[in-house]
Amino acid sequence: MKEKVWVVNNEILQDIEFYNGFTIVEQNMLEKIFKNAYFIDRELAETDESKKQIIPYVVIKDEKGKILVVQRTKKQTEKRLHNLYSVGIGGHINPIDESNNPELTFYNGLNRELNEELYIDKLKSLEYVGLILDDSTEVSRVHLGILFIAYVTTADIREKENFNELWLDELEFRNFNGNFEGWSHIALRALEVI
Repeated sequence: MKEKVWVVNNEILQDIEFYNGFTIVEQNMLEKIFKNAYFIDRELAETDESKKQIIPYVVIKDEKGKILVVQRTKKQTEKRLHNLYSVGIGGHINPIDESNNPELTFYNGLNRELNEELYIDKLKSLEYVGLILDDSTEVSRVHLGILFIAYVTTADIREKENFNELWLDELEFRNFNGNFEGWSHIALRALEVI
C-alpha cells in the first residue's frame, strides 16, 4: 500500500510572510492550515510543488542545555538528505494519525514521530516556535515545517541504523563543521543558537 501524507495547498500559505525561511504565526493561522490539510500519495506529494507536506520538526534540548544533533545515514529513506546533520526530529503526518479534530491529527503525528525515533526519559514541555518554509532545494520546496522545541530530561535515538547522534551546547555549535540540512540552519537561527 502506498504511503499517504498530509498536505496543504500553497494558496493557504500565500498571505504568510517568511523572513529567511522562518515566521511565527498565530494559533488561528495554524488552525487554518490544519483545517485545510488532506492526505495524498507521498509519491505525488514529493514532486508536486503546488502543495506542501506538513512536517512537525522538533528540536530536542536536554536539562544540561544541550541540543540533540543527528546525522542521517545511508540507510535512512530520504536519499536527498543522506549524511547531512539535523537538529530536527519529525516526519510526515499519516492517515494513522487522523482525528476528527485536525489539530489533533497534527499532534498525533508529532507524538508518533517522536516515539518512533526517540526514547524520551521525560518530556518536560513542548513549545511552539514557528513555521519553516524554504524554497531553495528540491526537498524543501514541497515541505512545510512546524518548528517546536521539546525540553527533555534525557533522550536517545531508537533508529541507530538510520541516525548517528551527538549532543552539542551553544559553544560547540559555533565550532561544529558538519554539514547541516537547510531546515536546521533556519531552526538554529530562529532559536538564536547560531
